[in-house]
Order: sequence, then C-alpha cells, then structure tokens
Amino acid sequence: MASFPVYARYQVSTPAHNWRSTLLCPCRLPTQACRQWTARQATRSRSCARIQATASPVAEKQQKSGHAFKQSTHEQADKMQTQEAFVWIKHWYPLSLETDLDTQTPTPHTLLNIDMVIWKDGEGNWGACEDRCPHRLAPLSEGRIHNGNLACNYHGWEFDRKGACLANPQSGMLASDPVCKADKAKARAFPAQVAQGMLWIWPESGPHAWLESAMQAPVLVPEAADPNWTGSDAVPVFSTWRANWDLWMENTMDPSHVNWLHDGTAGKWEDAYPMKMRLLDNAVDAHKGFTVQHDGYSKTQNEAGLKVTRQYLPPCTNRYVYEYSNGRVDIFAIYFTPISPGVTRSFFKFVSQNPPKGFGLISKVPQWLFHNLSGSMSDQDAVMLHTQDYALREDPKHWRGYYLPSQADRAVAAFRVWLHEKAGGDVGWAKGATSADLPPKLSRDQLLSRWDRHTKDCASCKQVTLSISPDMSQDQCCLLVPIRCVTQV
Repeated sequence: MASFPVYARYQVSTPAHNWRSTLLCPCRLPTQACRQWTARQATRSRSCARIQATASPVAEKQQKSGHAFKQSTHEQADKMQTQEAFVWIKHWYPLSLETDLDTQTPTPHTLLNIDMVIWKDGEGNWGACEDRCPHRLAPLSEGRIHNGNLACNYHGWEFDRKGACLANPQSGMLASDPVCKADKAKARAFPAQVAQGMLWIWPESGPHAWLESAMQAPVLVPEAADPNWTGSDAVPVFSTWRANWDLWMENTMDPSHVNWLHDGTAGKWEDAYPMKMRLLDNAVDAHKGFTVQHDGYSKTQNEAGLKVTRQYLPPCTNRYVYEYSNGRVDIFAIYFTPISPGVTRSFFKFVSQNPPKGFGLISKVPQWLFHNLSGSMSDQDAVMLHTQDYALREDPKHWRGYYLPSQADRAVAAFRVWLHEKAGGDVGWAKGATSADLPPKLSRDQLLSRWDRHTKDCASCKQVTLSISPDMSQDQCCLLVPIRCVTQV
C-alpha cells in the first residue's frame, strides 16, 4: 500500500451526518479511511500517533486520551490485517462479445496488460492462453487451430485450452510422452466462459485458478438477461477507449456531468440541478463494493420524481437503477474492463419496465445501425477523459489533488477509497506496469475514430463497412450521426 503524503488542510461544507462527506483529512482521504491507513502504519512505526493527530478532529481527541488512542489504533490494525484483500487476478472480466470472436482463427487480446490469444477448441469451448509459445516464445496468435487444438505456426507445437502440450513434431512426441508432459512444455492458460453473450476471462493460471474460478461466477446484472425486462434481448454495445480504467469508473459514477458535458445529446445546461447523493451504510467493501443513492440531477428528472441507486460490484460491474414516480424503471448494466494502462473496454446494456413508447423497437434495429447511433454521447467522454488521464498521472498528488466539496462527488470519493484502501491503490497490471505508463497521446480525430474504437472488432459493423466499400478508409468507416439520447446515465 502506498503511503499518503500530507498536504494543506481542506474542508467540505456538507451535512455532518456522513463522515465521508463532512471531513477529509490533510492527505485528502475521507477521515475514516485515513484512520484505517494510519492504523496499518501503526504496526510499522510508533510515530503513527503524530500522524493520526494531524489526520482529523476525531484523532485529536483520541490522542488526548493517551492509552485509549494507542489501544484503538492497534485494534484497527488487527482488524485490517484480518480482512481479505482484493486480488485483481482472482476475478472474472468480460473481454469480448462472443458474436465478435473468430471461431476459425486464434486472435490476440489483452487483459490486465497480459497478452493473450483466444480460440475455440474442437469441443466448442473457448480457450485463453498467454500469447507466447513455451518452446521459443513465438506468438500463438499467429498460429492456427489444428484438430481442435491451438497450434503454433513456428514449429507446430499444439496445446489444449488448459495449456497442456499435445504435440511436439520436432521430437515426434505426443501428449503421453514425457517431453510433452513436462511443466516447461505447458502454455500458460486462463479459465474462460461465456455469460450474457460476453466472453469472460479469469486472468490467473495454474491448477488453483481452474478450481477457484469454477467456484465463483462472473458478477452480472441479472435484469439484463431477464425476458421480463424490455430490451433484454438486445446485444450489449462495446467500445475500446484510450483512458485508464479508474477514470471511466469515475465518469459513470458522476451523473452530475451529464447536463454540462453532454449538452445537446443527453442533457441541457439550463436544466442542471444540484444533486443530493448519499453513501448507503457508509460502507465500502473490498468485494461487495459500495452503493450510493441520489435524486435527479436535472430539473426535468426531479419533476418526474426520479430516484437512482448506483451500485459498484468489483471488479468491473456497475448496476444503475432509475425509478420514476410513474412506475417506469430503467436499469443500466455497464462493465469496464482494464485492458492495459491507458486502455479500457466498456460493455453497455439498458433494459426497462414501463418504458417510453417505442423503446421496444430498439432491439429490432440492425445491430450495426444501433451501434452507430449510440456513440455521440461517448465521443464527448472520450475526449475529456483522455486529456484528464495525462493530467492526473502528471500531478504528484494524483487523485488527492481533487477537490470534492459537494454531495455529487460522494460516489467518486467512495470509489477512490475502494481503490486505495481495498485494492492496492492501482489496477493490478501485469509486467510491473502502472496506470501512469500511458501510451502516446492521441489527437482529437484519432480519439473519435470509430474504426479503432469499435468497428475493427465488431463483426456486424465491420461487415457492413466493407460491404459498402472495400476500399473505404478507416476514418470513414462509420458516419457519426448525432442523436438525442432517450435515456440518461
């Protein structure tokens, strides 16, 4: 866990009943979160008393009581040590829509900065392996599917979906021979499964990974596949974004930006309204995440009696429930997958009960057209977050340079507490990478390229694009058709 430097004190002017909204300590962590951090430091150094005294008014009172302060600090430390930590590789992540995967050829993908190859074996099961052959580290994604196995195109070695070597042509060996049975001959394989039309990967290898993954289901939004909800038969919309995972998570937890950033697509400046938000039970859990509730963030929504529940379920699932006074209920299922530093993939689906007239026709629209019409709102997010990402990583204070004075900021504050207090402070990238290891900055035109963001990986959109004109340039692959969104996230 990274240590938190101390900066100038700053205060928050919100009601006193919620510790996360009333006080932030000098290091810009909510008071209780900072006390938990300080408690962990107590096991390393007795100087924690001085830090704790600076951290919050509550800590100042504890310090005056001498022994009572030390005792409560050690109790907190013991409690934190016994709490199960969040481990990034021990969870399921959606990587692609199954309909977009190639069933005939191995294809490269990336998850948590791990280069992978995805293919379908002879029994109809999806396999995922590290994209390197154990023989001489050649890319398996340049290989082929042979006899239902993944075959390396360099020397013909073959592997099953659990990484076992089934053939070594140079030695004339098959799976039963000692050469193929050797641990060094195994490809690094990852569990994979399909759920709600998405391929999910468990990015941990080894025998224990297959046992643990079998006992834990992907974290899904059940209503998204429930036929009682209008829109459940639609396919999720996906995109690949050039901004870090944590910023996209923050973005959807912060609906107050909609009327400003998405003016003319999903909101209006003049319709903006101060949003009241509260963190349920003041609770942020390593594995259960957290839940916030709020009312409308526009005058129109408040007139409609809107009440919203936003639930974050680690590592990548967001379930947002919008309830209106007329009985209409909308649910947004949004998944964000950390691909590599500075690259995030999203999967979005929307279902409703008692929806607006004509909403059910959305699932009847051709998939390529629906995808094309769905991008205008996200274009605005893409430009904003890409630029913000570089500014955030360059700031020595990082997110602690944020100023979060309003109730609308509570979900963002809760997410940062989760990431820094429960999940190690950063995404668990492979190869020693951090979220600061950003790829080169893109121009606005590059960011808005639908080809790079979506079309090249979408079977439906790519097929239509190439059928219109095989020579069409990538920048022309999708027409940007601005529409006014029926719903607001």
